Amino acid sequence: MLEFLPLVILLLFGFWLSIIDIRSHRLPNQIVGAMALLLISAQAVIALTQSQFDRLIAALETALATTLVYLLLYLCSRGSMGMGDVKFAFPLGLAIGWYNPEQWLSAIFLTFCLAGIVALTGIALKRTSWKSALALGPYMFIASGFVCLIGY
Repeated sequence: MLEFLPLVILLLFGFWLSIIDIRSHRLPNQIVGAMALLLISAQAVIALTQSQFDRLIAALETALATTLVYLLLYLCSRGSMGMGDVKFAFPLGLAIGWYNPEQWLSAIFLTFCLAGIVALTGIALKRTSWKSALALGPYMFIASGFVCLIGY
């Protein structure tokens, strides 16, 4: 039963943060931090009780790698991407690393594919323009959740 706890945390917080990001284009530090803290805590408990320290290490490594890639993307984006997305990458990386660490780059790629499809659809339907802001958090969450579920 404990095995599902990181996935439940990902789904609950990811959905909550996605709604906030869509409405305000912000990912609040307190909520992202709470998500990360709960994920690390749940994963540590599972690692201790079930001797799965390799999974905990993989989750931490994946979180670090994912965050670094988003930081590089942020630095290259010249203001198109927010620092909240970089911070959100850490707990998402924890979840990906726990369930499917080999696919962390796939999750990033899928994030931008989904966001691109939505953006282009909005432009084609004349509901948005090339300059419209797009909340990236929901696509990060969907891609990460998908990668976690297919790895489970």
